[in-house]
Amino acid sequence: MAFPAALSIASLSSISSHPHSHLLPSHQINCSFSPSPCIYSNHTSHSKPYRRLTPCSQHCCFRVSYRFSAAAEGEDEDNEEAEDGSFDEAVVLFNTRDYYKCHDFLESLWNNAEEPTRTLIHGILQCAVGFHHLFNQNHKGAMMELGEGLCKLRKMNFKSGPFYQFEQEISAALDFIYQTQIELAACTEDLCVTMDQSERSYQLLGGYAAGQLLYTLQSDPNETMYIVFSPHRSYDSEPPKVKLPTLNATAEHLVACQYK
Repeated sequence: MAFPAALSIASLSSISSHPHSHLLPSHQINCSFSPSPCIYSNHTSHSKPYRRLTPCSQHCCFRVSYRFSAAAEGEDEDNEEAEDGSFDEAVVLFNTRDYYKCHDFLESLWNNAEEPTRTLIHGILQCAVGFHHLFNQNHKGAMMELGEGLCKLRKMNFKSGPFYQFEQEISAALDFIYQTQIELAACTEDLCVTMDQSERSYQLLGGYAAGQLLYTLQSDPNETMYIVFSPHRSYDSEPPKVKLPTLNATAEHLVACQYK
């Protein structure tokens, strides 16, 4: 399905100073990096890439629902397993969509990594968190984390290989989510609004249908998994979809990045 022609996306130069300018299509992401692994520049730096915070409802602010609860059942055992985990195991967890556990494995690797591998692991970790949020109806959180993760992947300047392919798939998925979120924000049964750099546009785009099931998974005959946009509305044709990113890298590929 083609997206509504009424939707026009503001150029990066026209909205870069806007408080929501980080919510841009993936090909327009303006990546900036700091020595701190903390995601938000207005937060104090931490020794870990993410805050350990308690979970809350689907509708709460993403900035305070980022890290999984330390009180979760069985977390002590999971943490011990993650500390002994390998990159290859983390890849299997990512590709089998166990993003929660994948995060813990990658965080353990991140703690002991050195640059530039540290940045790469952090980027993959944020992508795992992004998909965890996406399939738990936190679409804003998903876009923010996938965007941050993509920035770190692009910082590595891959030109080929499995990490480059992963970067391309993350970029396509983020673009897909952004475009479908714009469609949802701009068009309802009774109203269609042009999405530009106006305040009204940003107010609409900030809703993100939190708590609504919009994205489902669908497998094709070749067992390739797709993210399908499935809002509560009818389509004249097949609903839009994009390949669910997978990572086809090994520990050897990770070690090779240390000598880039």
